[in-house]
Amino acid sequence: MKVLVLIGLCLVALAAARPSDIVDFELDDHEQEQEGQPGRSVQGEYSWTAPDGNEYYVKYIADHNGYRIVEDNVVPEAPDSDLPEVDDDDK
Repeated sequence: MKVLVLIGLCLVALAAARPSDIVDFELDDHEQEQEGQPGRSVQGEYSWTAPDGNEYYVKYIADHNGYRIVEDNVVPEAPDSDLPEVDDDDK
């Protein structure tokens, strides 16, 4: 009997410790998914379809270090040729 109670408690602790879905929904033009431990550490992604038909997405992590975007296609990257040159005198 003690062994069964111990196994049961271990299973409950294991289920509570693993990441869980916090948010998971999908609409016609918007989708969001987030998992983790609320108030501690979460990771997720969201995407939407803009009126022009382009689909955009953001993948992120939020934890004790703050909210950080890991990957996205929302903000375009400037080509290297558009960046100003830095002179050694400017440093």
